[in-house]
Amino acid sequence: MLTKRHTDGRVTVFGVEDELTLEIEGTCPGKIATYTATAGQAPGVVLQGTLIRTEQPTPAPEQIAKVPPFDPGKLPKLPKRSR
Repeated sequence: MLTKRHTDGRVTVFGVEDELTLEIEGTCPGKIATYTATAGQAPGVVLQGTLIRTEQPTPAPEQIAKVPPFDPGKLPKLPKRSR
């Protein structure tokens, strides 16, 4: 895989190369991938990494509660007042 530096700044783990060819080997049995990479331009340097796939949780469907119809007979009764 040919890769190019996208941002000027810090030295890469492989040195100061702006372009290198990576040899990458790895596995991804599920949501976690592990890999090892080397570059011919930096003999002896090995990059090992782990990538974890993340997903946005699916929003729960809105639960709309049924509102029972208004029944005035179910309202509490006030005590009767004597006159």
